[in-house]
Amino acid sequence: MLELSQVHIGYKELLFKIEELSLKTGQLVSVIGKNGTGKTTFLNTILGLNKPLHGILKVDGKNIQELNRNEKVKIFSHVSSKLEGIDYLTVYDLIAMGRAPYTNMLNQLRDIDRSIVENIIDKLNLSHLKGSSTAQISDGERQIAMIGKALAQETRIIILDEPTAFLDYTNRRKALKLLSDIARENDKLILVTTHNLDLSIEFSNLILAVSPDEKRIKIYPPKTSKELLIDEVFGE
Repeated sequence: MLELSQVHIGYKELLFKIEELSLKTGQLVSVIGKNGTGKTTFLNTILGLNKPLHGILKVDGKNIQELNRNEKVKIFSHVSSKLEGIDYLTVYDLIAMGRAPYTNMLNQLRDIDRSIVENIIDKLNLSHLKGSSTAQISDGERQIAMIGKALAQETRIIILDEPTAFLDYTNRRKALKLLSDIARENDKLILVTTHNLDLSIEFSNLILAVSPDEKRIKIYPPKTSKELLIDEVFGE
């Protein structure tokens, strides 16, 4: 459903190339690589925020660059690496923001919207926090709530930039397992950038690695050895 053909990722200069890549729903896909190699730029290009230097990105056969904003927000949901602009919302209100593409101009929730939000809160075990301010809960809880907001948007593709960056190991593992389960059980395509190789190997259906020396994406199957990834992606 997400197809990339002869795509060059970068701004004015090439960061890396993707010859052919096809990703389908039901998968958790990890994007790894050294800092500064273009992982976030890659995600932003998929989201249609950056134009590729060359090539075409398609979703369901449609050129992503030709989609309007309303079409994009019903296909892609995005969780940034920076948890900004969400302080002093309740957890419920934060998750309910994901329903914005489906509400009226006043963002009034319908019964169906409230039902979807409540179901997500139950699924993510956030019921005890739904009235809590996002400024008063832990980083791990805030990140899970942000995932809930993305789920409420009901898109088939969820893109997360470093979703576990500020979490301890236990919460990192919890978040990656949650994303893996969501991808499989809800037939989503979930792409995450991460520096945690162990968890990436454990939970991903596919690993995309940016090779700065070759300036291309290398595709690795699940359960690829950590030693191989370190040698081919992070080695000097």
